[in-house]
Amino acid sequence: MNTVIKEDAKNIAKSGSVDWDRLTGKTVLITGATGFIGSCMIRGLMYRNLHTDSRIRIVAMVRNRQRAEAMFSDYLETGLLDFAVGDVCEPVVYEKPVDFVVHCASNAAPKEYAADPVGTMKTNFFGTFELLEFARKKGVQKFLYVSTIEIYGNTDQSGEISEDGYGYIDAVNPRSCYPISKKACETAAVCFGKQYGLPVSIGRLSYIFGAGMKKDDSKVVAILARAAAAGEDLVLKSKGEQRRSYTYISDAITGLLAVLASGADGEAYNIASSLCITTIADMGRTLEEIYYEKGVRLRFDLPTEEEKNKFSPIRDAVLSNQKLKSLGWYESVDLKNGLERMTRSIIEDRGQRISI
Repeated sequence: MNTVIKEDAKNIAKSGSVDWDRLTGKTVLITGATGFIGSCMIRGLMYRNLHTDSRIRIVAMVRNRQRAEAMFSDYLETGLLDFAVGDVCEPVVYEKPVDFVVHCASNAAPKEYAADPVGTMKTNFFGTFELLEFARKKGVQKFLYVSTIEIYGNTDQSGEISEDGYGYIDAVNPRSCYPISKKACETAAVCFGKQYGLPVSIGRLSYIFGAGMKKDDSKVVAILARAAAAGEDLVLKSKGEQRRSYTYISDAITGLLAVLASGADGEAYNIASSLCITTIADMGRTLEEIYYEKGVRLRFDLPTEEEKNKFSPIRDAVLSNQKLKSLGWYESVDLKNGLERMTRSIIEDRGQRISI
């Protein structure tokens, strides 16, 4: 396993942000299990299983069992990892008991929104309803819906955005397929809570980065990190002046687990680090600083119209994390450390010898 990813799993497992007693001996079904968020959560839970007596049984919901078994090969003999194979847009088939559901599955990259906006909405709508029905029938202790900062849209709110903030989302822009469908699914989740008594909480992720992102991830932070790791110039297709909340992956996972274990029913929580608030340009400058001696430089290039269509329309978006911190959560990885960890992970996967 990649060294940085293993370190992240260890940090999650040892975090004091999570009420681990609530999860001990329970079964957690996680959708999107081979994705960035889901796979990191599984590794963190399994690290805890391997080093404590937590006995947290994990059901990884995947479309390709063979791929999933290869990804999680270190855990197959533990007896604490099972698989539910299927498409989230179809009825979930898993006969054994389940105590918690974490719904991570979604198209979550700008390239995917642009190429398949209809598929993005279908996955969010139908997948969420199927999982909510499954959770209701299983009588779970908590359904955690993993949402996004993008549901806030463009807001004129000054300062940090709290969970009751809202802004404008252009309904006739195909790029809105992601935030509008995610926002609707939040409403679906709380409706299941009100109508059927299903315990539901929502975790609204800020912009997440770190070790384990896909090699072709189209988010700006991923593109910049790959370039820095390769010793190439960092090219920004805009001035990069938007100020936004970012969160390193291990802190994001402990935030979600804190909400899963301790979040109030029917409530949403921002998952956002106070240590990683930055503009895209300053993110590039931080990477330039880390790799300056390797010849990495930040430069700007005007985007094409096609490239502009893939950009998030959201301007400044800094989230308040006070509600999450009231559950006992705290962040531990700052921006520079997070970017260093991310690029070190990329370098290790490539077998390169670029040192920092």
